[in-house]
Parts: sequence; structure tokens; C-alpha cells
Amino acid sequence: MKTPHTKSVGTQKKWVCMFIGHRYQPIRKITNHFNEYECRCCGKQVADDPRGKLIVLTPQIKEINETLQYMFLKKRELELS
Repeated sequence: MKTPHTKSVGTQKKWVCMFIGHRYQPIRKITNHFNEYECRCCGKQVADDPRGKLIVLTPQIKEINETLQYMFLKKRELELS
């Protein structure tokens, strides 16, 4: 007796991204030039690199972005004071 196969929702969304492409939306602004993005379908997270291309968001890059954002905000506070 065969059991019906049901695809999980996550698998279907990954297929959409594979054929149509990712639909990124910004999730965090690091500086005026750097952002972090997340795909609305599959949840893949990417970030801008210094050349303007998107790279996969690793824990190391996430830590670098946090430090960069902290320094950027401190600099803005000093400029406004």
C-alpha cells in the first residue's frame, strides 16, 4: 500500500527561489552603505560586501556588522553633539 507524498512548505518555497530568484527585503541597516537582507520565501540571509555585491551572512560577518554599526552610531552621536 502506497502512502501519499506531501511536500513540506519549506521545500516548495525553496523551489520558488531556485527558479524565480530570491526576494530580499532589508532586515537591518548597518551604515548608509551596508545592509543585511533576508529572503521572504526561504529565509536566506545575506549582506552587502565592500564591492556592493551580496554575500552569505555568516556568524563572523554578522559580528563584524555589529561592530561596524556600533562605531557608525557612536560617530553620528559625536557629530550631532
